[in-house]
Parts: sequence; structure tokens; C-alpha cells
Amino acid sequence: MSRSETVEKVAPPRRRNRRGEETRRLILDATIACLNARGYAGTSIETVMEEAGISRGSVLNQFPTRLELMIGAADHAMHEMIRHTGEQLAAFEDDASAYRAFCDITWQSNQLPAAAVVTEILLAARWDSELAAAFRPIAERVETEIDALVARLAKGSGIEDIDAAIVHAWILILSLRGITLELAYDPGRKIILRALDRIGAEHAAHCDEVIPH
Repeated sequence: MSRSETVEKVAPPRRRNRRGEETRRLILDATIACLNARGYAGTSIETVMEEAGISRGSVLNQFPTRLELMIGAADHAMHEMIRHTGEQLAAFEDDASAYRAFCDITWQSNQLPAAAVVTEILLAARWDSELAAAFRPIAERVETEIDALVARLAKGSGIEDIDAAIVHAWILILSLRGITLELAYDPGRKIILRALDRIGAEHAAHCDEVIPH
């Protein structure tokens, strides 16, 4: 099966009324809860029905297949993380201060339940080719949004090399995702916590180097 054939299994978004949007959000929130509690393999349409307290028909009306449900949850989770990050960054009076706080805020966003969902989907996509193909375009759209956010902060901070700032941001994002995974079963691992401190210190040094004084 080709990638295009696989992606077509995930239907394009439909226009929904307010009630439909509320039902969709209820289902997605329930899916995130299930993925956190049961993992990818243990999350089914039936478990989401039970968690959401709605009928199978209501779930299938929004997400006709489990694949569409998982992709919808991944999209919802990633945008929840972006929303959280955006709100935290917006609290700063200037872009330079927000850029300096990017490491801490990214760490905070990785502690959200939504972050665990993204990790579950990423891990499952290693062996589920249909999931991987359907997830890829969503991940690419989210990456574009993150690039634009970082570029705006970097430009507003007076940083000259915007591309380098975006690469630096992705190093932070990927490193902190890995740290979160390493601490999942033992939050007190001293060597991992030391590595977390080092990442923060290196970001601070990076900011001192690239942000004009």
C-alpha cells in the first residue's frame, strides 16, 4: 500500500456545528486520558466510549476508525502543547525574555498529559506503518508552526541567525522530550536531573551569546 493510499484512510476535517465540536473535544480529551492510563495498545474505541460516557455511534460519527481517532488525538495533543507554550511565552513583556524562558517553558509543556500522548503515538508509529504515514503530515504542519513561533521570538530578540535559533530550539525540544521519557519511571534519577540542569545552563549561555546586549 502506498503512502498516499494510507493517508487517504484519514478523512479530511469536516465542518461541524457547536455541538459537534463539543462532542469532538470530549472524545479527544477522553482519548488522551485513555492513552495516558492504558497506552496506545490498550486504547480502543470502546475504552474511549467508556471514558467519555458516550455511545459508540457518537464516537464513530466523529472518528470512523481507530486510526482516525489516534491521529485526531495526536493533533489535539500537539496543539495543546503549542497552546500552552504560546500562553506562557505571551506572559513576558519582551521577546528576548520569552526566548530566554523557552527552555523552561518547553520543559513545562513536556509535563502535560498531552505530551505523553505524543510520545505514545511516536513510539507506536515505529511499527505501525499506517499510523506513521497518517501522522507525518500532521507532524510537519506542527513543526512549521513551531518554526514560525521561534523565528518570531528570535527576530524580536534581535538575533541575527534565525535558522540557527530554530535548530537550537529543536535541539531543546527533542532533548527535553527524551529527558521526560527517561524520568517517566524514576523521577529522581540524579544523573538525568544533572543532564536537565546542563541543558538549561547551555540554553542560558546560548542566549547570552546570540541576544544583543
